[in-house]
Amino acid sequence: GSLPSELGNLAKLEQLYIDSAGFSGPLPSTLSKLTKMKTLWASDNDFTGQIPDYIGSWNLTDLRFQGNSFQGPLPATLSNLVQLTSLRIGDIVNGSSSSLAFISNMTSLNTLVLRNCRISDTLLSVNFSKFTSLNLLDLSFNNITG
Repeated sequence: GSLPSELGNLAKLEQLYIDSAGFSGPLPSTLSKLTKMKTLWASDNDFTGQIPDYIGSWNLTDLRFQGNSFQGPLPATLSNLVQLTSLRIGDIVNGSSSSLAFISNMTSLNTLVLRNCRISDTLLSVNFSKFTSLNLLDLSFNNITG
């Protein structure tokens, strides 16, 4: 079933682990109130729609959205998540393509997985020399040149 909208009332929530929990449908708009969120693992469910813009206003250090049914493009607001150390998004099923530019200031990343995310871009759009902590990079199954 759907993720309960009441979760948005947990104003102090910093970590949410709901991998393989059987959830489906769009993420509720009430989750926008979870501004203290640092870790969200929500892989292997059947979430649909676009990844919500409000996630870009959270204080995330670790975000995992793999194996869902999200549509593109990836929200531009993700570029605000400059404190991320781990970003794993995969399996964007349809919708518009995205560029890599949104990761340009995420230089604290040590893990970056954007696998099968409908990215159409060139590697030159990001200065990877700034990513000195990066130890895992997976850009498989996209349309990236360079």
